[in-house]
Amino acid sequence: MPIARIDETDLLIPLYDGVHGEPQPWALFRKRLTRRVRSDEVTLIASTTANPVADDWLAGLRGGRVYPVEEGIDPGAGFGRVVRADADGVSLWLVIRRRSSDFSAADGALLGALAPHLAVALRTRVALERQRVRASVENVALSQAAVEWVALGRDARVLALSDGAAGLLGRGVDERLAAGRSEAGATIAAFCLAPSWATAVVIGDAEPVGLLLVPPPVAVATDVVPAVAAVGLLMMPGGGDLAARAAVLSALHGLAPSEARFAAAIGSGESIVGAAARLGLTIETARNYSKRVYAKLRVEGQVELVRLVEDSVAALV
Repeated sequence: MPIARIDETDLLIPLYDGVHGEPQPWALFRKRLTRRVRSDEVTLIASTTANPVADDWLAGLRGGRVYPVEEGIDPGAGFGRVVRADADGVSLWLVIRRRSSDFSAADGALLGALAPHLAVALRTRVALERQRVRASVENVALSQAAVEWVALGRDARVLALSDGAAGLLGRGVDERLAAGRSEAGATIAAFCLAPSWATAVVIGDAEPVGLLLVPPPVAVATDVVPAVAAVGLLMMPGGGDLAARAAVLSALHGLAPSEARFAAAIGSGESIVGAAARLGLTIETARNYSKRVYAKLRVEGQVELVRLVEDSVAALV
């Protein structure tokens, strides 16, 4: 059964648009389908490999076919139809129910015609969610390392940027980071037109911000998204958590808590005198700590200790 023109508007558009729905995807589609087939309830059941559906009958259904729910789930709970869609390791069951009367053959045919569209919508939803998770994890990783980013187009305008970069730069999408006639603006514009390996530039006068420009990994434009011509990296000021860094050093190298706090302070650039003051130690105690820490970490002094900390995951906290 082909999809009727009225159903294309009432059902397919909400189905495809519903992949963006938050917090519940496909809410309008379910509402429209409920009205279209005069059902009492339309539900969606999703499962993944990591969280499989508990119902063995649902798990055994084939994709794209329409089944009466009386054959499996809740045989005595009225009438219903179910259709399954699969995409990239995710399964989705569309279940419609009535309490008082069975569904017609036309209703079943409509569900069968919707099945391939449901699979396409599910595939889009899965891709969007996986990209969202990836972006979220990448932002957490970069923020933990006190690194923010901005993507620039060939005209040197901002295409996208992290939240921290927006606050630090005071700029938004489609704005320029610096006036085109300024030295910084001219440097950024030239780099976007012909990216080299890396270029550093300082933006702003009252509160200058250092920006490292690097070429993008891929400079491919699409019909709706301009090509990224340059990526700007910024280090957020005030980064680093001494207590967290000490905990990481303790776990990595078996240091006692007091030794780990001392190592974290030295690794953050403090002198022995500065570390003593920061940790409330006497100079003599701090020197004793330094001897024990250097021996346990097998380093020759402060320079090697700083290098060891900065080259480990402790530098990320």
